[in-house]
Amino acid sequence: MPQESMAERLRDEIRARIVETTFHPGDLLIEKALADTYSVSKTPVREALQMLAVEGWVTVIPRRGYTVSSMGFHDIREVMELRRAVEPTVAAAAAAGVTTALVTELEELLDQQVAATDHAAAVQAASLFHRRIAAAARNRRAEATLAHLYDETTRAHALLPPLATYIAADSEHAAHRDILDGIRAADPATTERLMREHLTEAESAMIAAFYR
Repeated sequence: MPQESMAERLRDEIRARIVETTFHPGDLLIEKALADTYSVSKTPVREALQMLAVEGWVTVIPRRGYTVSSMGFHDIREVMELRRAVEPTVAAAAAAGVTTALVTELEELLDQQVAATDHAAAVQAASLFHRRIAAAARNRRAEATLAHLYDETTRAHALLPPLATYIAADSEHAAHRDILDGIRAADPATTERLMREHLTEAESAMIAAFYR
């Protein structure tokens, strides 16, 4: 596997800080300040920020720098619409190729989500549950597309505290358990339907949280 460049490592680090909202929407990101923070020259920082601009995480402000992109109602709708377009088919593929190892991993991640004592831990476990299903589908392009959407979803959870109630709810756990059962049964059609229903419910919860 090719080794990541310094710019790529910085891109990943800055993106992670945006996702976890250490960098908030609207925050100004200045090359010199970031270069000092990471003890590097401005060149890899500039390259990292340019990559993040292409990915949509930051917005270029001429002669000033970059700002962290906002996340509003329409952004949430777009993210969840894309997830509904891709993820149910991916989940069906995971069910079609189910392995004992996949079922065991998903069981462990669901247990972690249920046992989580704080919002961030529950979100991380839920995200890993979805990511593991995506990886099991063996479709690299779909997995890469969903990875970005999962990051956007994680950021929405960090920005919308009311979602803590949703991610810890019995209904959320039950939805993941049903999807796991569909995969365990090697039932692609049921798994696809359950994933679509789950994403529709998740979108409704996110939109409701946005307006609280």
